[in-house]
Amino acid sequence: MACDELTMMAFNKEISESFKSLIKSGRPDIKDEDDKNLIPLLYVDLFENNYILNQILDDNHAILKGRKGTGKSTIFLQAENSLKNKKGSLPIYINLQSCYEEIRTSNNDLNRYYLYLNFFTEVLHTIETKITVLFPDKEIKDLFRRIKEGEFLDIDFQRSLAITKTIQEDKNIQITVGKENLEVAASRDRSSITQKAYETNEIRVLSINKILTEIKKILKKHKITKVYLLLDDFSELTYDNQKMIIDSLIAPIITSYNDYFVIKLAAYPYRIYLGTIDSTKITPVSLDFYDVFEKTSNNYAQVEELGIDYVQRTIERRLKVYTNGQLSLEDIFDVNKEAIKTYIKTLFYASSAIPRCLGYILSYCYLGSINKGNGISMQDINNAAKKYFTDNQLADFFNDVRFKQSFYDDKNILDQVAQKNLMDELIKKSKSIKREIIASNKKGVAKKIFSETIKKYQKGISTWLPTSHFYLTKDMENILQTLELYFIVTKFNEGSSRTPGQKVSYFGLNYGMCLENSIDYGKPEFRRTYDYWRQEEFDFSDYIPSVLYSIEIPVCKVCNYEYIDEKEHSMALKFKRCLKCGSENSIKKVNKFQEKLKVQIDSWKEKSLPDLHIDILRLLFNNIDTPLSAYDIGSELDKHHLAITNAMRNLIKKKYVFFKLDTKRYYRIEEAAISQFFKEN
Repeated sequence: MACDELTMMAFNKEISESFKSLIKSGRPDIKDEDDKNLIPLLYVDLFENNYILNQILDDNHAILKGRKGTGKSTIFLQAENSLKNKKGSLPIYINLQSCYEEIRTSNNDLNRYYLYLNFFTEVLHTIETKITVLFPDKEIKDLFRRIKEGEFLDIDFQRSLAITKTIQEDKNIQITVGKENLEVAASRDRSSITQKAYETNEIRVLSINKILTEIKKILKKHKITKVYLLLDDFSELTYDNQKMIIDSLIAPIITSYNDYFVIKLAAYPYRIYLGTIDSTKITPVSLDFYDVFEKTSNNYAQVEELGIDYVQRTIERRLKVYTNGQLSLEDIFDVNKEAIKTYIKTLFYASSAIPRCLGYILSYCYLGSINKGNGISMQDINNAAKKYFTDNQLADFFNDVRFKQSFYDDKNILDQVAQKNLMDELIKKSKSIKREIIASNKKGVAKKIFSETIKKYQKGISTWLPTSHFYLTKDMENILQTLELYFIVTKFNEGSSRTPGQKVSYFGLNYGMCLENSIDYGKPEFRRTYDYWRQEEFDFSDYIPSVLYSIEIPVCKVCNYEYIDEKEHSMALKFKRCLKCGSENSIKKVNKFQEKLKVQIDSWKEKSLPDLHIDILRLLFNNIDTPLSAYDIGSELDKHHLAITNAMRNLIKKKYVFFKLDTKRYYRIEEAAISQFFKEN
């Protein structure tokens, strides 16, 4: 350490506060003891000259995209501070999740349209409150009174409300509400009449342009020339609620070329609905380190350098503000053991350059070092990274109530059970790769790049061989979107594999997760990342689909209760009955991937194949790595093997199936069938 223990202890509280200030979530107002706003002093932009902040301060519509803790709310807060001092500007911050939580009373579809109305009214109420505090104008109060009384309700939305009200009042009427339509089925005189009463591709709650025109007239009198709507926590909303906000508020502003109101939206990647909005009219601004820095870098090494620099600037700024410039990085790290650069680089790996993650890790480090009068060591960082992963990131991932998937997974194959299973399998695979390479090295047949790594880094019986990163074809990376949202994996590069013309995406496992599971993280310093991680051992393009195909979960065939917990399943097997409904011998294993595919059966049938042919393709797809004979297929589908053989003639002719002759024919599914029936268009 650069300073003595007494000096360190003198600033003990200030160091702790500087770390904790990075953890704040929501609207992170940070003030000192004199109630002075510290955000302008603490704010650190990802780029020099506040490039990211300036995207929120300009007059273009923009969407901030970043995972939890990347600083979206902080940027909005700093923008709000700046816009307050800009002549003629009015920033209005709206937390969409808070608005929704204020009015949420029921998940019943029957109340869906009333929920939309109340939600949108709450959003407008936030705007009203902000304006009336600054300008106590009677016209504003009168306008919002008229809004609440229903004067500006969209005509189609009025119709849907009327239908809902009628249904609520008539017990004999049953309602079905889908995402795109509202159908009313009424029973009268023993005859059933089905009437499509309302259908629309959009959910327009209010005639928003009329309201905005009225607001504009009033604010212009107060010399306001531009209103900035800072809409936070967009991705905390469900797909349907996002759709309502887009259709009712954002799209009308953007598509009408309204230059008075500027939209600034904050969202997670992969959980964004933008509807039919022209992407050229809303600027995407990424905050995750790879998405940010790859645009200004020639290679990954430069991306990493910029990410490390951001981590360093962030810590330095906090220390400077909270200790009045009295402490530097050398004062909080144990520089007798490692160079400052090594510490910052490790913190970059552990936090992925995400401020909130960095704050938690440093706060955990503080307890084990600075609070005891010692500088932060590498062991402190590693212990903190493991604790942060298990206590925070993993806990959040396992939280059933708060669990939110990417919209890709919401609509397709992977549910929470599959996500957990995939994480476990990625850990197993990474550990097995190391074992296999070490075994081959002992036999003298390991690749040179691996044998050189083992030779350089082996200490006694301990072998450091990193297997923390992998790649897969770029068109498959959406499979990992939810795991990336929860920091289980992080994308860190794109490039080409050894297959000519094939684009791939490189991912790294969570640093703390690797430490927790004894997986060596990183790459050999004497070999380029490009060389090391391009090895086919780290190609997971086939491995990940094979994991998904094999996902099975015990389910009660009577009540459909899923036995996710191993202990619960063991108990159900022991007593041979469902713990939920009490049915005997009712537990069966269901292929989750196969179950999800059932939703595609209708689309398969539309492609003019008989049911038997579709059943055959489905079976071959679910056993993609195992060739099956006509007898095998017939046994599974309860059909005679001759019927299967006859069906195969047509499937082979269409190039949906091919066979290999080995005493008898063994069939596999062709890529043409996979592309047509199993891949999303």
